[in-house]
Amino acid sequence: MDRLGKEELIRFYRRHLEDFGDSPMAVRWTEKGQMLRYEIMLGIMGDVRGKRLLDFGCGKGDFYGFLLGKGIDLSYTGIDINPLMIERAMEKFRDGVFISADIEEEGLQEEYDIVLVCGTFNLRVAGVEDSFWNVLRILYRQTKEALHLNCLSWYRKVRDPELFYIKPEDLTGFVMKELSNKFILRHGLPEGDIFLSVFKGNPG
Repeated sequence: MDRLGKEELIRFYRRHLEDFGDSPMAVRWTEKGQMLRYEIMLGIMGDVRGKRLLDFGCGKGDFYGFLLGKGIDLSYTGIDINPLMIERAMEKFRDGVFISADIEEEGLQEEYDIVLVCGTFNLRVAGVEDSFWNVLRILYRQTKEALHLNCLSWYRKVRDPELFYIKPEDLTGFVMKELSNKFILRHGLPEGDIFLSVFKGNPG
């Protein structure tokens, strides 16, 4: 993603955070939609107790709050490009690790058992597609077990010109060519969403 695209992304979510505060609308989700995707993602990831988990594009830490509400004990790190989102997350959750960083510029040194990317690339800004592929390469290198992704499908019934959509066939082609042939793609639950899991070893 180019510099202007990243600045646009930060401004967009800064305005939403100012307008909607600590609610899913701050990251352009409804409460129902957010909870549905979190439940699906947790079911896909399986037992994450005791794992080191990286939540890329963590926003204000809502997924960590969801895990805590489930009584799940794990080592959580959240990364987001938006420093205001990270500040809000740190205010809410003292036990998690939250980092404001641009991993395309700064890289990612630590390894994690599981890497999560949930709704992070939903907004269409300049250079988002290039960034999408690049970030998946970086994140997959740093996971020990699996990378789990949620994004919007090109084949949803109605597409919003402000949002970024991926064709599942493009995604699977990229994964097989550049990441791994050990993956599971789930399409259309909920309608218009993709859930992708890419594994380092055999799927559990």
